[in-house]
Amino acid sequence: MLKISVQSAGWYKKEDPDGSFAFIKQCGFEAVDFNIDHYLSVKTLVKSETAPASFFDQPIEDILAFFTPLKEAAEKHGISFAQMHAPAPVWIENRLELTDYILMAVEKCLEVCRFVGCPALVVHPDRQRDKDLEWQNNIEMYRKLIPAAVRTGVKVCLENLPTHFNGRLTDGVCNSAEEVCRYIDTLNAEADCDAFGYCFDVGHANMMGCNLYDHLSKLGPRLTCLHTHDNNGTSDWHTAPYTCVAPAGLQTDWDGFILGLRRINYRGDLNFETFRIMRHLPKPLHEKMLCYIAEVGRYFRDRILAQE
Repeated sequence: MLKISVQSAGWYKKEDPDGSFAFIKQCGFEAVDFNIDHYLSVKTLVKSETAPASFFDQPIEDILAFFTPLKEAAEKHGISFAQMHAPAPVWIENRLELTDYILMAVEKCLEVCRFVGCPALVVHPDRQRDKDLEWQNNIEMYRKLIPAAVRTGVKVCLENLPTHFNGRLTDGVCNSAEEVCRYIDTLNAEADCDAFGYCFDVGHANMMGCNLYDHLSKLGPRLTCLHTHDNNGTSDWHTAPYTCVAPAGLQTDWDGFILGLRRINYRGDLNFETFRIMRHLPKPLHEKMLCYIAEVGRYFRDRILAQE
């Protein structure tokens, strides 16, 4: 465990799975966070009056055949799948037919995860200003995924998400450890198994002024996977760790992050969600940046595993 992983956005080429995995192996990564969400545009769905045809309308057998080259390339180069990211958002307010359509796609994503040996699928929770309505919507949504999660053995992971109102950051969903534990424990009790987990997004927590050490310390085994990236504390930049430095110092408490993971004996993968730095960095520098991110991962791993 504690494999060094990176999101596929920015380097994975759909037409060349073998070359893509050879490249990421060369950069020093051992696992990937695969963006299966790139195969369904929820924005397009929302703009349409009815659900248009999409990749996930195919029978699951055809979808698995499509992803066979992906599976084979990963196996060839010794790269495992740390997690996948489902299409988002799932809950479409006042469009139940679209919510059900996206849930159908998410269930097929769970089947793809099982096919390639991926243990976790991150499924964004709904965000509402009314916390009671937010809870109701999310429990209803995740409840519908229980049969597929149990059948596939793939853990459905909630993620902490900030919310904006009138251009300002406000309280989002799963931003407190207590709320995370309530969701995970309630859903797992209903599923009667460990079907749900938590994906901790470091950048999102940093934007909300979260104490990373305290937050992680309260999670215990509920923490399943990570979205690790840096920002300035107010904007969701998704850049590489240790790259956001103000005159007063680092903008993210990386020591608190590392020590929190050590305290709960975290042994999942160390995944980096750094797609924006790949989007804006000149292509000749992509490999060097990915090598740097992988090196940060090895530094994190060494410190997490170090004896007190």
